[in-house]
Amino acid sequence: MPMKTRYRLIYRGERGRQFYCVDSETGRRFSLKTKDRDAAEQIVLAKNQSLRQPTLNLQIAKAYLAGTDNGVATRTWQNALESLTKASSKSAAIARQSKRSCST
Repeated sequence: MPMKTRYRLIYRGERGRQFYCVDSETGRRFSLKTKDRDAAEQIVLAKNQSLRQPTLNLQIAKAYLAGTDNGVATRTWQNALESLTKASSKSAAIARQSKRSCST
């Protein structure tokens, strides 16, 4: 027996001609912020598929991320912490420089 879809697409012409998504469990309706039917259908399809196949959804997200960032597969938490440390050091140096220039 096919699984009932949780999210469905509606079009509200009187609301700025936008597409909306309706959650069949809660009845909540929210704007997809698009007037393009194809884009709206893809968003709703992705929302429904993410509920059916959460593991596959994670793999798809990783594939998209790998396509935009070459180092995602090899980066570690150590790299992230080093980047944060460098960024905060630069911010502190800029703040000190700004403070010196204001006090003179």
